[in-house]
Parts: sequence; structure tokens; C-alpha cells
Amino acid sequence: MNLNYLKTIILSIWWGAFTFYAGIVVPVGMRVLGSHFEMGMITQQVTIYLNIFSLIIFLIYAYCLKNEDVTMNSLLEEIIAISLISFQLLLFLLHYYKTDLIDFEQHKILNPDIFYLLHRIYLIVETLIWVVVSFLIFRKRHL
Repeated sequence: MNLNYLKTIILSIWWGAFTFYAGIVVPVGMRVLGSHFEMGMITQQVTIYLNIFSLIIFLIYAYCLKNEDVTMNSLLEEIIAISLISFQLLLFLLHYYKTDLIDFEQHKILNPDIFYLLHRIYLIVETLIWVVVSFLIFRKRHL
């Protein structure tokens, strides 16, 4: 199998899964449950799996790059792959700290100011990853 094709396929799988989750599942869940907080209790659990899935995808992407000839484009892609992996590891860390600020028995956030700051940072990083992956997929389709 052509590695460029494989890279495009795995990034497209990630993009589709993440876009569906963020654009459909989360808003519908909030509507059904009637609360951002209640949906947050579900997404807190699901995010662990989404982060693991994302890291695996980005590691496969980086592995595919190791078998390519070194060019300016491949060097840029390696930097992007390292950045995606680094951002994904940052999301694991942010998720850990956010989880530590939730009292699951009392159903409340212990320090709302810090929690929502971390949540905003989390969403910004996740959006940045989505934009970068979108660029990689679009660029691949038009080469």
C-alpha cells in the first residue's frame, strides 16, 4: 500500500470520527440531557478513549513518515507529526488535571475558574489539531 494513501486514510478516519463526535454527538447529548454539566460527565469518560485513539493515529502517521525519502515536504510533515503527538500528550495532561477538579460523588466542579480555564485551553488545542489534520488531508487530496 502506498504510504501517502495510508496517511490520508488514517487522518481521514480520525477527522471523521472527531468531527462527528464534536459536531453531532456532543450537541445532541446536551440537548437530550438538558445540561452541559451532565453531558460533560459523559464526555469526561469518552475523552479518555478519544485521546488514546488520537495518539495511535498520530503515531501511525509519524511511523509512515519514517519510510519516506527526505525532502523539504517530508521534513515539514515530520515536524507536524511531532507537533500532533505533542499536542495529544498535552491533552492527556489537561484531561488528567480537569478530572482531578471534579467531585463525581457530589456531581460538582471543585474549582470552576481553573477547570474552565483548562477546558478552554483543551478546546483550543483540540481545535488546532483538527485544523492541522484538515490541512494535511486537503493538501494530500490536491497534490
